[in-house]
Amino acid sequence: MARFSQQMLKGLLNPAYQQDLANVGRAIGGAPGMLVSRKRENDFQNTIMQASSQGVTSAQEGNVDAVQQQISTLKALMPNATLDQRKALFKQIQILQQMIPGAKKTATTNDAKALIQAEEALEDPTLDPTKRQALEQRIAEMKKDPDVVEQYNEYRINRWRTDKAQQEMESEAWLQSNNSAIVEAIQESDLDKLDALGTEAANQNSYDAFQKFVTTTTQNVKTRDYLDQRSTERTNKPNLNYDDAIDSLPTEEMQQTVRARYDAYKQVVEQGWNEETGTWNEALRTRAKVLENELTTSLYRMQDNVAIQGFRETNAIRLANEETIQKLELQLEEPIRDIDITRRLNLIAKDSEKPTAEEKLIAEEQIRRETRNSIINSIRVIDADYAEETYGTKDDQNKAPPEAIEALKNNPSLASAFLAKYGYLPEGVEVTSKEDGAFGGEYMSSEHLRPEQFYLEGVRSKISPMGTYTNGR
Repeated sequence: MARFSQQMLKGLLNPAYQQDLANVGRAIGGAPGMLVSRKRENDFQNTIMQASSQGVTSAQEGNVDAVQQQISTLKALMPNATLDQRKALFKQIQILQQMIPGAKKTATTNDAKALIQAEEALEDPTLDPTKRQALEQRIAEMKKDPDVVEQYNEYRINRWRTDKAQQEMESEAWLQSNNSAIVEAIQESDLDKLDALGTEAANQNSYDAFQKFVTTTTQNVKTRDYLDQRSTERTNKPNLNYDDAIDSLPTEEMQQTVRARYDAYKQVVEQGWNEETGTWNEALRTRAKVLENELTTSLYRMQDNVAIQGFRETNAIRLANEETIQKLELQLEEPIRDIDITRRLNLIAKDSEKPTAEEKLIAEEQIRRETRNSIINSIRVIDADYAEETYGTKDDQNKAPPEAIEALKNNPSLASAFLAKYGYLPEGVEVTSKEDGAFGGEYMSSEHLRPEQFYLEGVRSKISPMGTYTNGR
């Protein structure tokens, strides 16, 4: 039979010892709860870390929707969080929210790159028709986003610049290879050879630059012939006919460089030439010939540089104009922004707070027409010939296609719609009633809206059966 020791019995009867046992019992009994609480805290922290990490990754990838989703996940933890936990949540939410603008920019960049890749894929003639159609639909959808199109156009301009830079290097190399041939053709008045060289220059897209080079070089050849015929070497007399040639150099630095040699030559002439007897000091005559040779070498080198620089500058001007036109034409492809439509609706809508689908379509068409006209007019200022060849004359610019005019003649009630779209009515066609305007006769009588006799059937045909209109942005 087991027996308790006296020491143990005394301990059990000691109140302090009994309290210690009670504390131990409570601790043992509360252990499961503490473990549960600690696990809950760990799970909470893991959820925060996971949502935050995924949110940051999504932002870096440009996935704005995924960032918003992680922000929502963090917000959902708020109601059951402690004060300290809420502070941690709020801080992580703020971090993710601050990353959204950058994520949007990245998303735009990604879409612009995808747009370029999709268009490159369309260039493959072996592409499956089904895939081609899907790509075309995807491209059309991506081009509805003005920000994407804007950045896409920047890529196109950069690529255009790279291609043009390569072309200019080839053009410069062509000039270096054919410089002597051009000069020889000018000296020999060989027009057939010049025409052939001009055709080659045109193939290099440098015909205007070639013409500039030929014009300058022709003048240089004439100047050289004139000076060479009067040189001391040929006439045994001083040649003091260089002033005009020197003054024609385009920069003061060039003029000073050549004039310094001319002054040295004239100084020897003054010392060695006797005007009365028409004779030279023999030693100074030899010196004068050397100095005149140095003078002409310097002058002719400058003239050659001027001709080459003229070729480059003409090409540079052409490139600058082409780039400006390229940018303007890319703007023709950009979709109209919602904010611009809203501003126009504030001017034309009967109730700008609740514009109709017809009014929205009218606003978009007005902006598109005005923007197009403005861009084409800008192109016309830069290159009138190109603008006329591409877009017609200024009078033709706003003209409707023949089929639209024919449709109007067959259905005169479309006059208001025609006027709103093209900005004019063909001769003999009039708007027969203000009541057929988009906003009714009284509203259309407003002076500032009189030029806009708005759409009718042509507009309404673009509105869905439910009577709603969406511009896709």
